[in-house]
Amino acid sequence: MTAVSVLYGDSTEPHSLRAKLALLMVGMHCEWREVAIEELPPAVETLPLLQLPSGKLLDSSFAIAQWACTHRPQLELWPRVRVRQQSIENLVRIIDGPFALALDGYCQATAIRRQPGAQPLADDRDTAAWRFEAEIFLAQLEARLARIPYLVGDSETLADLAVLPFIHCFAEADRTWFDVSPYRQLRAWLIRYREQPCWQQAVRQASRWRAGAQPVHLQLSPELQAAARPRG
Repeated sequence: MTAVSVLYGDSTEPHSLRAKLALLMVGMHCEWREVAIEELPPAVETLPLLQLPSGKLLDSSFAIAQWACTHRPQLELWPRVRVRQQSIENLVRIIDGPFALALDGYCQATAIRRQPGAQPLADDRDTAAWRFEAEIFLAQLEARLARIPYLVGDSETLADLAVLPFIHCFAEADRTWFDVSPYRQLRAWLIRYREQPCWQQAVRQASRWRAGAQPVHLQLSPELQAAARPRG
């Protein structure tokens, strides 16, 4: 068993970013172990993976984020009203399902397109085709943010933290396209988060973890702590 919670993840992967961001947002003391999906250590079968001090394992990024929210309820990241909870769950089901599939295909197609002489993907779907599938969800988010400042209301919730890493990864796949895309509200929402200390720390990669290495803990650096807005 561990003295503190330990989170295994990859800072370039959206599910890991979701878990990492949620823990940072609530100020949870936690050890961070940066690992690659192709080099998983023994007993780690998926990323992200949170090992609690009791030995219990959480292997779903959304479950990890929900667990984190229970430790600082005053932030109201997990709303008390059931209808708002359902709105969050519905968004997460879409982004973890069809959007994640489109995102993966889009990132692969974009990377292949940039390699001179590279062969097309086996299913012959190109960048534009994958992007079109992703845009079905982007348009829904744009419509929401045109009416309200956050994804399920006037205040920040777990919906924003859960969706953010996936939109970030989509935008970074081809920033030239995204920065001139019609999703003006979504871009503004994303920029707002890019300026937040917790997000800046979440996307910061650490050295690859090795057994016996000096522990790295999830915490804001002194300069980011000074810049962080007071919360709850």
